[in-house]
Amino acid sequence: MRIFSTAMALAAGLFASTAMAEDFPSRPITLVVPYAAGGNVDVSTRILQKALGDTLGQPVVVENRPGGGGMIAGAYVARSKPDGYTLLVGSNGPIMFGPMTSAKPPYKWEKDLEPVSMLAQATNLMLVRADFPAKTVKAFIDYAKAHPGDIRVGISSLVSINHFLGLLLRQSTDSKWTEVYYNGNAPAVADLVAGQIDAGFQQMVDAKQHIEGGRLRALAVVGDKRSPLFPDVPTMAEAGFASIQGVTFNGVFAPKGTPSEIINILSTKIQAALQTPDAVAHLSALGSEAHGTTPDEFRTFLVAETVKWEDVIAKSNAEKAKK
Repeated sequence: MRIFSTAMALAAGLFASTAMAEDFPSRPITLVVPYAAGGNVDVSTRILQKALGDTLGQPVVVENRPGGGGMIAGAYVARSKPDGYTLLVGSNGPIMFGPMTSAKPPYKWEKDLEPVSMLAQATNLMLVRADFPAKTVKAFIDYAKAHPGDIRVGISSLVSINHFLGLLLRQSTDSKWTEVYYNGNAPAVADLVAGQIDAGFQQMVDAKQHIEGGRLRALAVVGDKRSPLFPDVPTMAEAGFASIQGVTFNGVFAPKGTPSEIINILSTKIQAALQTPDAVAHLSALGSEAHGTTPDEFRTFLVAETVKWEDVIAKSNAEKAKK
C-alpha cells in the first residue's frame, strides 16, 4: 500500500510539473540582478530582457538587489518559489567567489540553484598605468620580483574575478605585490588612470575608453583569443603565461527544484534571444560575447570553474597561514 501511495505521489508530481510547463510562461518573469543599475551585469541583463521578452510572449522585468557582494540577490532567488518566474542573473562573484570565501554562505550554486543558460562572457584585460615601466607581462613579473611588494595592484572587490586573476598570476609566478582594495570597478579604474595604483585586472567595458585615450596600457587579454577591439594586445598564452586563464561570465539561474521542463523552455528561449543580431551587437559593444548554452553545458562549465578557483583560494589561505 505504501509503495502504491508513493508511486501515486510521484505520478501526481510529474503531472503537476508537466502541466506547469505546458502553461509556461503565463505571467511576467523577473530577472534579479545582484548589482546596482549601470554595471556590466545589469546592462547585459537588460539586453537579454529586451530580446527575451520578444521570444517568450510575456513581459520580462529586471529587479536590482545589490549588496553583500551579490549574495543578497543570490539568497533571495535561492529561497524563491521554484516555478521559473524568479530568476537570478549571476556572475563569478555571487555564484562562486562569495560563497567560496564565506564562513557560512547563505547558499551554494550546486545545492540551491539550477543553471539555465550562460548569458555572456566578457573580455578581461591585465592593465597598467600609462607610464608604468613594464610593457609586457614578463617585464611586469620581472619588475615585481626585483621590487617585491612595491607594485600596487587595484582590487575591485574581494569576490571579483579581477581579484582572483591577480591571485592566480601571483601564485603561478611566485611574485609579491601590494593589493589595494576598492568598492567596485569604477573607483579602481579611476585611481589606476590617476596613477594612484600601478596595475589591475578589469573588464573591457570599464577600460576601453582609457586604453583608447592612452591613459591605460593593456598588457594582455585574459582569454583564449585576442579582442577584435584591441587586436594588437596579446593573450596571456601569447605573452608566455598560458596557465593564467579566467573568464567573466553572466548566466541565468533558477531556484533548485524548478521543473526540468521549465528549465529547458527558458534555456531554449534564452539561447534564441542571444542569437538575435541586436543582442549580439549590443553585447559586443560591451566587450562581451553572447554565449547561450544548454543547462548541462553551463553546469559543466561551472563545475570546472569551481574546482579551479577553490584551488586558488586554498593556496591563498595557505599563504596567509605562513605569515
